[in-house]
Amino acid sequence: MITMYAWPSTADGPDALPMVHFTTDEQSAGEVTPEGMPVWLFDTAIRDGGWCQFTDFDGWSVPATRWQAFYRREDDLLAVSGPGSCEGWYQGNLGADVEWVQAAATQQSVVLLAAPVQHPLLYGYAVEAGAAFALLVPLLVV
Repeated sequence: MITMYAWPSTADGPDALPMVHFTTDEQSAGEVTPEGMPVWLFDTAIRDGGWCQFTDFDGWSVPATRWQAFYRREDDLLAVSGPGSCEGWYQGNLGADVEWVQAAATQQSVVLLAAPVQHPLLYGYAVEAGAAFALLVPLLVV
């Protein structure tokens, strides 16, 4: 079983967007390319789910179709689901702070971030390497 971790963060500015970085301890399931490079565990899910490269702002700044997210304040539960192999993408506690919850309630959307890194602090390196992905998803906050 693969454990996925969700790390909340909030973009700065007057129209702050809530974001969630998704990471795992395991980055590969043992599959390799013909060149011998490990294939990222979520490679297929990223393609199936319509994720865009993080640097393609025009691609991911439009709400993703067939995706939905739900955040319940009382117990800090986030549930995210998308199409195909992204069905049931994540369900668990988020550890969201007051700023994240406020931004989420205001924007009613969340930016999902994924990359083959084990911690969100490494996401910038994945962006530089062209291996970081993003998605804007409608969010219901209750």
